[in-house]
Amino acid sequence: MRATEYNKRITVQKRTKTETAIKGWTNTWATFYTSWAGLTPLSGAKADDYTRLGFVESYELEMRSRESNVDSDCRIVYDGKSFQITSIKIFDVVNLTIARK
Repeated sequence: MRATEYNKRITVQKRTKTETAIKGWTNTWATFYTSWAGLTPLSGAKADDYTRLGFVESYELEMRSRESNVDSDCRIVYDGKSFQITSIKIFDVVNLTIARK
């Protein structure tokens, strides 16, 4: 395991369905939890791949594992920007690749 500083505050939001006034449904985002994490900008070939896919910013993110971990219905909010989760690896820590368009 590499030594990573958990010095960035992130918010994990989970997609929720809420009923509208006309008995329809709309997707909203509710805060699942906030956590300290280590963020590293992608570089090299991996960054080029994400640029070709149309992403403006992309990061590797590492945070401590918890009982309720992130899944594909979550998004990460960092520095006021929303990021889509593009890959998840959960071991003794959670490793994510996140990007935004």
